[in-house]
Amino acid sequence: MRTKLPLCCLIFYFFISIRTSVSQKLEIKSYVTGINQPIDIKNCGDDRLFIADRAGRIRIISSDTLNAVPFLNITSKISSTSSEEGFLGIAFSPDYKISRKFYVNYTANIGSQLTTIIEEYTTSPADSNVADPASALIILSQAQPFSNHNGGNMMFGPDGYLYINFGDGGSGGDPAGNGQNADTLLGKILRIDVSNSSVASRYLIPPSNPFSASAPPVKKEIWAFGVRNPWRSSFDRITGDLWIADVGQSKVEEIDFQAAGIAGGRNYGWNIVEGDSCYSPSNGCNKTGITMPVYEYFHNGFSQSITGGYVYRSVQSKSLFGMYIFGDYIQEFIDGFILNGSGTGGSITHLLTAVQIIRNPISFGEDRYGDMYVVFGGINTVFKMQDSSTTRRPKAFFTPVLQGNGTYLLTGLQGRNVGYKWLKDGNVIPGAIDPDFIVSTVGTYSLVLTNSIGFSDTSAVFAFGALHVGLKNFSATRRSSVIAEVEWQTASDQNIRSFAIQRKMNNESIFLNIAIVQKGATIPGRQGQYLFIDSGASANSIFYRLEIRNIDGSVTYSDIRFISGIGFKQFLLYPNPVRGQINFSLSTQSPVELIIYDYAGRKVKQQKLAQQTGMISLFGLSGIYFFSLSENGIELGKQKIVVQ
Repeated sequence: MRTKLPLCCLIFYFFISIRTSVSQKLEIKSYVTGINQPIDIKNCGDDRLFIADRAGRIRIISSDTLNAVPFLNITSKISSTSSEEGFLGIAFSPDYKISRKFYVNYTANIGSQLTTIIEEYTTSPADSNVADPASALIILSQAQPFSNHNGGNMMFGPDGYLYINFGDGGSGGDPAGNGQNADTLLGKILRIDVSNSSVASRYLIPPSNPFSASAPPVKKEIWAFGVRNPWRSSFDRITGDLWIADVGQSKVEEIDFQAAGIAGGRNYGWNIVEGDSCYSPSNGCNKTGITMPVYEYFHNGFSQSITGGYVYRSVQSKSLFGMYIFGDYIQEFIDGFILNGSGTGGSITHLLTAVQIIRNPISFGEDRYGDMYVVFGGINTVFKMQDSSTTRRPKAFFTPVLQGNGTYLLTGLQGRNVGYKWLKDGNVIPGAIDPDFIVSTVGTYSLVLTNSIGFSDTSAVFAFGALHVGLKNFSATRRSSVIAEVEWQTASDQNIRSFAIQRKMNNESIFLNIAIVQKGATIPGRQGQYLFIDSGASANSIFYRLEIRNIDGSVTYSDIRFISGIGFKQFLLYPNPVRGQINFSLSTQSPVELIIYDYAGRKVKQQKLAQQTGMISLFGLSGIYFFSLSENGIELGKQKIVVQ
C-alpha cells in the first residue's frame, strides 16, 4: 500500500481528522510525570516500564509510580541534548532475566569527534532496579559527520539479534551518499549477535546477514540500507514483521515494512528516492531493486517529521488491534492503518489531531501486555494510549503451538482486568479460564474474552483433528530438495474469499503467510481443486496449513501437514522461543545425546533421547541456550533456543 494524503488545505485535513478521531474514541491519559525530556519507552518482560531521557538517565515506572532513584545515569557521557544528539534509545536482551544485560544508544564527544555509542550494561545482582555502571562495555561506535540524523532506535528481533538504526550522517540530502554505500554503517539498519558479548568479542555477525560473506570494506553488520533517518522502528510482537519509520528530506515521510521470514538486504532507496518519488536525480531515477514504502504522506508545503510506533496488540481494544500506530513530531498528529493479508490496501485512520494531543509525539512504547504509551517533546510526562469508548470490545486472540505428543497449546494473549473462557464445539469447557489451553481431543475450539465493562469477543475457531468444514482434502508433498506441492479441494467455496498458504520451517514458532490464492483460481478442468507450488521448501522440516478467509471477514484453519527433508538425518526442536518444555522430533531410531549449553558455554543439562518424539523439561532455565544433539559421538547439529 502506498497511500498518499490528498492535495488539500490544512483546514480540510484538520476537519477530516477531527471527524474520524471522534469515532475511534482513542485518548491519551497522563500516566506518570516527573521525567525531564523523555525520549524512549521500553519494557524488560515484567510489569515495569523503563523511560530514557535525553540527558542520559533511565527511570523506572513500577506499580504506576516513578522510582526516585534512576536505573542508570550516564549524563557525564552525553555529548549534548541540542540538535538531534543525546541519549537516544534502550533495548533489553531477550534473556534479560538471566543475563541482566541491556543496551543503550547515545552520542558522545570522543576527542573532537561526535560519535554514536552502542553500550552494554548489566543490572546489579543485588538490586534489579539499579544498573551496575562499572559493567559498561562499548559494543560498537560510529563517527557522526554532522549533529543530525543519528537514528537511535534499538530493538531485539524475534530471532534474538540486536537491530540498530543509523541515520545517513546528517546535513541534508545525504551529501556523502551513505545510504547507498555498503562501506559505511550510516544510512543502515544493522543486525548483530550480542548473546556472547565480551571484551574479547563484542559481537558476532549472524551468518544469515545479507553481507556476512562479503569482503571488506563492505560492512557485514548491515541488514537493510537506503534509509535517511529511521527514527523509530518496531517488530510486531505477534507476527514478527518489521516496521521502519523513516524521516523525509523535504517532500515525503515514509513507513517501510519487511514481513517476518524475509531475507535481509532490502534497499529502501534513499537518496535515489524519497518515498517512492525520485530525489537524486529529481526525475527519471532508476528504481530497480528498491523496496518502496507501504505508506507515505507528502509535506504539501508544511514541515513534517514522522515518529514510528507499534502495531497495537493489546487485548483491550478490538477496533485498534492490528493497527500500526505512528505520529508526526512537527504536525502533531497520531494516525494508524492496517495492512490487509497481501500487504497492500487499507486506509489511514486519523486517531488524534494537534488539538487533541499535548505537543510533539517523539516516541512510542509498549508494555508486556501490548498496551501503548507515548511521550512528547518538552513534556515531562508519560501518557498511556487507550480506547475510551463506553462500548469498546476486547480482542480474543490465541496462537496454536504444536506439541511433541501431537496436542496443541493454545496460547491466548494476556491482559489486565479481562476474563477468559474456552469453548469446544461452541460449548463452555468447565474450569478452562486461563489464557492458555491444551487441546488433545477432536473438536473446534475458540476463546471468549470479557473486559471490565462487560463486553466480550470470540476468537477465530481452531479445528483439531479434522479438515475445515469446507475442505474435502488437503495435502503437502515434497517433489525435490527445494520444491513442495500444496494441494487442496473444497466441498464448497461459496462463502470463501481467499486462501492464505501458511508455512512454518524447522524450529520457527509461528506460521507465516507465503502466498494468497483467490477463490476460483483452481486447476484447469478440476472443480474445486487448488494447487500451490512452493519453490522455497529447502528446510529440513516444513509445516503447512491453510488459513481460509471467509467473505464475512472471519478466518478458519485447516489441519496441519508436515513434510521432511530428503536423504539426511534431521532433528526438530520446537517451538522457539519456548516456555517450560520443548518438543523434539528425530529421524533416527538410535539413542541421541542432548547437551544444553548456556550463553557462556557452560553445560547446564545432558540427557539421552531414546524416543523419536517427546518433550524435554526446561524447568529453571530462562534466556538464550545452545542445544547440541549427537548420535554415536557424531554431532547432528546445534540450535540456538530462547527460553522464556
